[in-house]
Amino acid sequence: MNKLVKSPYVKIILIYVLTQLFTILFPTILFFFLTENVVLEAAIYSQIIAFVVGSIWMFIVNHRSTFNNSLENTPPVPKKNIILWGIAGMFLAYIGQYLAIFIETFLLNIPIGSQNTAGLVDIVNNYPLFLLLIAIFGPIMEEFVFRKVIFGYLFDITGGIGAAVISSLIFAFIHFDGHYLLYSVMGFVFCYLYWKTKSIATPIIAHALMNATVTVANLLLY
Repeated sequence: MNKLVKSPYVKIILIYVLTQLFTILFPTILFFFLTENVVLEAAIYSQIIAFVVGSIWMFIVNHRSTFNNSLENTPPVPKKNIILWGIAGMFLAYIGQYLAIFIETFLLNIPIGSQNTAGLVDIVNNYPLFLLLIAIFGPIMEEFVFRKVIFGYLFDITGGIGAAVISSLIFAFIHFDGHYLLYSVMGFVFCYLYWKTKSIATPIIAHALMNATVTVANLLLY
């Protein structure tokens, strides 16, 4: 049991779970003592702080630990290529996103709008600092969990395709948005970027750029 807890894979998952639990439990406790408006603000800012701490904690675990799998045992591409692939990955994610939207809309009759995106944009509109969570710290934590840990761990067990499918489906379901194909395709793109460059920094860059541009575009349009 002690060996399991010390596993970097488990540590990353635990950090993610603890961060999510904190963002739920902390405002719930405050609700019994403070007014609704104060609780709302506390919930927003505590969530930002939690994700900042969680991201830093994950970076520390990543720096101090060895993730023993084929992806991590292969040297990454040069830093210049990581940045270039990260930028290109944003466009790949957009292309995949539009294809998924087309299939969902015209073949599966799923409405185009995303409640998840709309809700986040509304929060940023009222609390601009929340953009840091969406554009930086959220992508960092999600890429460590779904690509570095889940995809990386399964890579040698199920193969690259199987690992990408499983991790992308979990990534899709965890967003509770109904657009499972959309999020699965994005997850697949991020898995590809990690596999291609052997660096978790690549999907983090692509994910962060995509989240930032989508959020800012929605703010400007609406």
